[in-house]
Amino acid sequence: MKRTKVNQSLLKEINRKKILRVIHERGESSRAEIRHLIKQDGKTVTNIVNGLVKDGLLTTSGYSSFTGGRRRELLIMDPRYGYIIGIHLDINFLVGIVTNFQSKVILRERIPVCPTESKSNLITKIRKTINFLISKGNIPQDEILGIGFVASGFYDQELGKWLVSVNNLYWKDVPIVSILSQQCQCPIYLEDCSRALALGEKWFGSAKNEENFICLDIGAGIGCAIFQENRLYTGSSNFAGELGHTIVIPDGEVCSCGNRGCLETVASGWALVKHVKCRMSNGEKTLVRDLCKGNLDAIDADMIFQAAHNGDKIAADLLNVASKYLGIGIANLINLLNPELIVLSGHFSTIEDFSLLSLKETIRQYAIPESYEKVKIVNSLLGDDAAVLGATTLILDQIFHIETISV
Repeated sequence: MKRTKVNQSLLKEINRKKILRVIHERGESSRAEIRHLIKQDGKTVTNIVNGLVKDGLLTTSGYSSFTGGRRRELLIMDPRYGYIIGIHLDINFLVGIVTNFQSKVILRERIPVCPTESKSNLITKIRKTINFLISKGNIPQDEILGIGFVASGFYDQELGKWLVSVNNLYWKDVPIVSILSQQCQCPIYLEDCSRALALGEKWFGSAKNEENFICLDIGAGIGCAIFQENRLYTGSSNFAGELGHTIVIPDGEVCSCGNRGCLETVASGWALVKHVKCRMSNGEKTLVRDLCKGNLDAIDADMIFQAAHNGDKIAADLLNVASKYLGIGIANLINLLNPELIVLSGHFSTIEDFSLLSLKETIRQYAIPESYEKVKIVNSLLGDDAAVLGATTLILDQIFHIETISV
């Protein structure tokens, strides 16, 4: 039988990435621990580690505590190796962060935006945010490892273009990679904000040790990201995860996507606002009027949750309806995909709120019992930072990711 020649340089690169990922996930690690985790001999690990230290990716951080044996030198990611910029364009805000090579946030900037803001204004704000982060952080251009940009909607990484956004009316057909490349000569990667949120939870949050999980981004819209076998599932055309546009009420209200009866028409933030405005216009009394100080254009979903928490019947009714349909949608996901974990982010993710209890009861009612008993439903650990932290992992993944390769 003919033997396949082993590509030694490829094996070395795979082991380099394995070692980097282990240390990034674990923090301080000794060579012995690395040998055990990546299942390589001591000479191989020592040679690769020495190369990573020489190249500036790793550094030493002292020695392990004395346990009766020889104290072991500990290795960590060298925070000085470079910086990553994450940008998240949301419906009402733009947030940018800078992390060092240990993924510690060293600078943050957040500014308001408007759903109807022009494309040129949004581009200007994005550029100003990046300039502020670089200038304030005193970051040399050649030390920027990359920029991760996330927003709602659909993009084409190959073309470097944001195709359409469901949150920002004029954010479409934007050659964002070309625009940002004029500002920073570094890799630039794009992702939908719901998937980025899931990446943030996978690398740093509630899903860190899970391989099969679903992350729900319940805000103005309803986003969904699916991890299967430790990989983000994007579908054949990169459109997977549109839970908000699954039909729950045939021939129901018209959705922003043009269809009728989508989950977003009853359970999203924009739907809650639309329905409470309608009831207020009909003369019904609600605490939401006091919270918005009579300005209906100022109403947001948070006001509705606050009113419900304070005993407002109209707000409570709307949230009960939203909880019911959202619970049905989540139950369908459980029945279809049998995940180990579901992470809730955004509205409906506050454990003290009655609406979450109602949501979980609906899920229990409609999910297959055997699947429901095995799934954990938890809140995001990262809150509003999940998506922008996920943006930084787009760069980390290029540095650490190991494809399954035959060698």
